[in-house]
Amino acid sequence: MHRHACGFTLPELLTTLSILALLVSVGVPGAQQYQGNQQLAATSNTLAATLAFARSESIKRRRPVLVDNGNGDWTGGWQVYVDLNDNGQLDAGEPLLLQEEALPNGVVAKGNTPVRRYIRYTPQSNAELLGGAIQAGTLTLCHASGTLAVRRLVLSASGRLRREKGEPGSC
Repeated sequence: MHRHACGFTLPELLTTLSILALLVSVGVPGAQQYQGNQQLAATSNTLAATLAFARSESIKRRRPVLVDNGNGDWTGGWQVYVDLNDNGQLDAGEPLLLQEEALPNGVVAKGNTPVRRYIRYTPQSNAELLGGAIQAGTLTLCHASGTLAVRRLVLSASGRLRREKGEPGSC
């Protein structure tokens, strides 16, 4: 009876390991880029949905509703509340409608000066600053690596939101 050994020769094993190493070196960065793009898209969608919700609630409740990050850093999360006394702060007795936690690691969100700390919707569905001036600005979302496409949420004075996708870079 003739017995065959199961196994690989050294050249076969080295060739297989070389191919595996090549696939891993190509696949891992691609997977990381995919994950980063998905995080940016999800964050952009969440923030856009939050703004649409706040605008709708302001109309429904006939009161100003703020989407407020509290300290000028959208990356740390935000809250949505009805500002009953128009002071731009969540006070006792004011309804907290939504609380969003900090963004995933690597995702950065910043607003230019008019939307750095808050976006305030009026019952007329407009975006206005606390003093009554129109509020229009851009929220920029990017990945800390700077290698992924930047996403922007552009707020018009009418309260409408437009989405843009930009070239990779830091925000």
